[in-house]
Amino acid sequence: MTGNGGDGAAPYNTGDGPRTSPSVNADRVIALSGLLHLVGLNSTNGAVVWSNDLVSAFGASNIPWENAASPCLDDDLVFVNLNISANNQSLAAFHTVDGSLAWSSQNEGLTHSTPVVANIAGVRQVIFPTQTGLVSLDRSTGAFLWKFVYPFFPISTSMGASPVVYSNFIYCTAAYGRGAFAIRVTSSSGTWTATQLWYKNSAAGLPYRSIWMSPVCYQGYIYSLAGENSTFLTAPLSCIELATGNLMWTTNNFGMGGLILVNTNLLVLTETGQLVLVQPTPGAYVELARYQAFQFGSEAPGKCWNSPAFSNGRIYARSTRGGIALNVSVPAPPSLSPLKLLTPQFLSSTQLQLAVSTADGTPINSNRLSKIEVRATNSLSVSPLLWPKLTNTLALTTDGLVLLTYTIQNDQPRQVFITVEQP
Repeated sequence: MTGNGGDGAAPYNTGDGPRTSPSVNADRVIALSGLLHLVGLNSTNGAVVWSNDLVSAFGASNIPWENAASPCLDDDLVFVNLNISANNQSLAAFHTVDGSLAWSSQNEGLTHSTPVVANIAGVRQVIFPTQTGLVSLDRSTGAFLWKFVYPFFPISTSMGASPVVYSNFIYCTAAYGRGAFAIRVTSSSGTWTATQLWYKNSAAGLPYRSIWMSPVCYQGYIYSLAGENSTFLTAPLSCIELATGNLMWTTNNFGMGGLILVNTNLLVLTETGQLVLVQPTPGAYVELARYQAFQFGSEAPGKCWNSPAFSNGRIYARSTRGGIALNVSVPAPPSLSPLKLLTPQFLSSTQLQLAVSTADGTPINSNRLSKIEVRATNSLSVSPLLWPKLTNTLALTTDGLVLLTYTIQNDQPRQVFITVEQP
């Protein structure tokens, strides 16, 4: 997509690679460049369906280090801060089908932080991290819902971490001497209220300051990669209690990388190119696995200033030197051979032995025994699903056969047997 100016002194498009991530739904790939160019691509073949130069078409304006906010996609709408200084048109939504403007609202400055969409008090809303505070609008109409002014107001453009919504709690962090805070959002009779729960300023320490590494929340605890330009490789991974702001633990030397939540574990990409799997628990730092995905050195310097991605059993990660895809899917268990009922054997004039085997002769293991049934009927007109299950004890032999002894009654008509295996 676009270049990252790095230290701010280098001209646009000469830095460390892409700064924004495309968003995808069933029909569209939506991308937003550092120069505020918004495009919609066909998700099947990549063809350009529509293209909006937001600067020339809508009067959008850029900020230092150029735009770094990714397009915020929610079903049929994509949300963007146009950074228009007049007419209350900064915060906008565009239709994903054709790129047309759906609505625009408010006069709020652009940051490098990506908006988020959430359901709070039963209302679907989009929350924009602007230069003055968090601004929430109805996602469908753009109607104003609430605003919370930052406790570290005013803020410059360099705020990159997105706010984190958990239930009706919101966590927000910024670097360069600012810190982190949490608010609770409530609604009563159509009136919205955003109440500050706590604020940790710069003096509270590095775990509460993040330049662009968006945290994640799991079971009421924030897991965050902190960092400022003075820390780089030593920046920690930390756990913070969302409701109180209490620091539960912190572990150094992750650097200014990125992290995501995959199922019930954290996947962290460190600045030095390591992928680390961490169990999200507030009691202590618990590392499950670590893999060196990228190799950097004096002759091949590089860094990872972004988050990994996970899809369909694969981890995707990129650095300033390249990208990698790792297959971490769990192999499917081998398919089990279907069961078959062997020819019954008479043990006596009244005792019949039934034996269950597998179609290919492989032994049946004890894990399958509890799922095996033998059913019998004297009427083939009845569906096998309705045949009564025999209650006789099933026994597993050492060579992997399942045996059942059945007593034949003297006046019993012809019997037909089947074996089935429950899922």
